[in-house]
Amino acid sequence: MIELEYKSEFLEISYDSENSWVISRWTPNTRHLTVDQYKPEVVALRQAFVDHHPFAGSLSLTQDFHFVIDPILQQWVVQQFAGYMPPKSAVVVAPEFVAQLSIEQTVQELETAVKYFASKSEAQDWLLDKAKVS
Repeated sequence: MIELEYKSEFLEISYDSENSWVISRWTPNTRHLTVDQYKPEVVALRQAFVDHHPFAGSLSLTQDFHFVIDPILQQWVVQQFAGYMPPKSAVVVAPEFVAQLSIEQTVQELETAVKYFASKSEAQDWLLDKAKVS
């Protein structure tokens, strides 16, 4: 069962109790996001990670993420999630290159197996270990 736990104009966070996943979906409104608005969103996401720790995986839907996370902010994000990352994190990628690159730079510092996908279904298959071997 998937339950919505947090919703703002920038982010929705749900918990999938059947699969033990925290699901985050960033909205197109992130193109207007400021650093001061981004930080509380990260704190809300961290709280979901804390509340459900330990959990099996994280599904980050970043297709509509347009905010660029600068290097200093990337380090702050990494500090927020230290000790609360699941074993696997799937990220459905943002088409906007600079925003996507900033997501990848942030996530590479976190202690989790992370993989990037073009679609939600591919990401879910990987989290469920149903990914096709190429």
